[in-house]
Amino acid sequence: MPYFKSTDNINLYYEIHGQGKPIIFIHGFGESQDSFRIQKRALSKKYKVITYDIRGHGQSDKVDYGLNMERFALDLKELMEFLELKDIILVGWSMGVYIIFEYINLFGEENISKICLIDKGPRTLNDEAWSLGLYHGKYTIEDLDRDLDLIKNNFIEFGKKFIKTMTPYFDEKQFEIGLNRIMKNDPSILHIIWKDMVNRDYRFILSKITVPTLIIFGGKSSFYSTETAEYLKNKIKNSKLVVFEDCTHLLVLENPIRFNRVLEEFIVE
Repeated sequence: MPYFKSTDNINLYYEIHGQGKPIIFIHGFGESQDSFRIQKRALSKKYKVITYDIRGHGQSDKVDYGLNMERFALDLKELMEFLELKDIILVGWSMGVYIIFEYINLFGEENISKICLIDKGPRTLNDEAWSLGLYHGKYTIEDLDRDLDLIKNNFIEFGKKFIKTMTPYFDEKQFEIGLNRIMKNDPSILHIIWKDMVNRDYRFILSKITVPTLIIFGGKSSFYSTETAEYLKNKIKNSKLVVFEDCTHLLVLENPIRFNRVLEEFIVE
């Protein structure tokens, strides 16, 4: 299996499918590069599709260090350099959006031609001055504390809560599949990552993004509202917004045909 070694000696799993303009897909919290299995099959007919497991996830090394957005962004940069990629399209889903934001914060837009941001707002926590965060403005610092306690002391209950909130329409079989996926993770690792991710505020980076940006949100997402999507659209100069009205946070898997078409149309614009 293909791995590359980071500068801090972490083995990170990656896959390459197809040839052509490179597209790097960045998965979300508690997930893996397998989230993009449909995109790998379809888009690799025209493009070089690169997927990888963020450290602490999937088949990459499970470690207790470097579990923050800065190191995730550096891992991404090192992967680009290792594969000698140029003129790259970055596609981030959920936490993957934050990795793109942090990458631009640390390294600018060199070698990036376009970016795609999927169903993630620039700030997760809500307070009196910000109501466009997680769970349509309802996720507060108190909720964060409760979730961190659950991850640490009752991980399966956190997993159940997370899946039920994200996809309330799941039947029993779908719920068990989703729960099994997240339960494959090490709770001590997810505890560190959740705390780091939720405390981030990337509103400052939005005005610094100049490359063409595609923003895709689920109209039925229980995570972020379409008002959050509009906020991103208004703050990122060269951007366009597409809302998948009948989809949730899982729009990449719920309507992959439309997602692939919208992304490809954006690439060739």
